Amino acid sequence: MARILLVGEDSSLLATRAEVLKRTGANITCVSTHQAKPLLESESFDIIVLCHSLPETVSSELVEVVNRGWPEMKILLVVSPVGLEHQIPGTDLTSSGEPSRLIEQTKYLLEHLPHHRLELVTKEAPLSDPNCKIANLKTMSMPQA
Repeated sequence: MARILLVGEDSSLLATRAEVLKRTGANITCVSTHQAKPLLESESFDIIVLCHSLPETVSSELVEVVNRGWPEMKILLVVSPVGLEHQIPGTDLTSSGEPSRLIEQTKYLLEHLPHHRLELVTKEAPLSDPNCKIANLKTMSMPQA
């Protein structure tokens, strides 16, 4: 089964995005920025989705890390509707957070993986995903600038 790593800092937004992305049939893992790098080193993912809740500098840094360490991993940058004209170099696609568009673009990336592993969902997804580490986000604080 294909695996997606969803990275952001707003736990409510990540929970909603995870529910939307489940419709792709992929296994979704949600983490904060601080959890992303260690998780990338210990587990494999097909796509990383960077939420618009991340500062642009953090998104850019994660894009560089992924492109350097895992060049085969696809990168989807989710931006606010007013930011659609912006794309960070090295990302595969930029998407609005609109659910149908996000699903469409994620499925496109999954279908164009070198070793396509997308399995169609044949039953209802559980209401809560044990792979979503949303609870951890609520206890973490962002470093002050």
